[in-house]
Amino acid sequence: MRFIPLRLIALALLLVACQAAPSCSGSNGIGGGTPIPPLPPANELTFDQDRAWADLAHLVENIGRRRIGTEGAQLTREYIRGELAKLGWIFEEDIFQCEPPVGANRKGTVTGTNLIARWPGTIDREVWLASHYDTFDRPKFVGANDAGSSTAVLIELGRQLALEPGVKREGPGVSLVWFDGEEPFYPVRWNDETNSTFGSRHLAQRAEDEGFDERILALVLLDMVGDKNLGLKLEQLSTNWLKQIFRRTASELEMDWIIVGEQEIKDDHRPFLRKGIPAIDLIDFNYPNVSNLYWHTDKDTLDKCSAESLGIVGRLVLATLPRVAAKGMELRGPNATE
Repeated sequence: MRFIPLRLIALALLLVACQAAPSCSGSNGIGGGTPIPPLPPANELTFDQDRAWADLAHLVENIGRRRIGTEGAQLTREYIRGELAKLGWIFEEDIFQCEPPVGANRKGTVTGTNLIARWPGTIDREVWLASHYDTFDRPKFVGANDAGSSTAVLIELGRQLALEPGVKREGPGVSLVWFDGEEPFYPVRWNDETNSTFGSRHLAQRAEDEGFDERILALVLLDMVGDKNLGLKLEQLSTNWLKQIFRRTASELEMDWIIVGEQEIKDDHRPFLRKGIPAIDLIDFNYPNVSNLYWHTDKDTLDKCSAESLGIVGRLVLATLPRVAAKGMELRGPNATE
């Protein structure tokens, strides 16, 4: 991901005014006419943070660097499959090629692989929960927070959302998506078109080309969610109704402190936004504070993260999922109106 400087003050004020205006958001907190579903019962918000922590520890300590097109990336995919395929998740590997730009340490064509796990629903629509699993292409970088933490949260979400194998979810399905190639090739700087988000750009384009973009109700992207001093930003250009859902749900869970504002950040959700797919990025870009000193350095290690942070994010996503599905069905479901 890459930080983008704040926009002009006038534009920022306009966005804030729009979000606050009645014409931009409904009184139910998610806009439009969709009644917001109640929070799921507490027993449906179970998230085993210790098991997620064990997943994170395995990624960092046993696999280590997980750069695109390397053995570490392959071992990560094999681990995810090994944990979730036995529960009934249906896996697909989405393979693509990319070219490191001139000046990068890596040379020649690199093969990347997005990993997708699907659980079909009774309705031909789905919510995507996503993360990138590759690590920054720099020596000694093991990526505990970026992106080991979100990779681990998705694995545990997969355990919690699994039903009996072969049994469809009532309503829309769920896909867990681990993007490859989010990080730029070192030491060339981030570039939206030539040196970043290779996997998400490929998959968003494929979705449009093959026509399954219309099935995606929304994409919820997690990135850097394991920081001990957790504070999530709602990426500024993310879809407004998704931001409203996450704010309201966090408040009802009495964890509204976890959302610390908005910031414009380029990340894997942006290719989907450009295709007209609702998307949101939840990211802690204050690691460990506003200086962000651990980001993309060899200080991004396991001791900077906590199981508690993984648990908070996991429970928040579980609580928002029915609400995201409900609003998405209103806007993009089979009976949605133009």
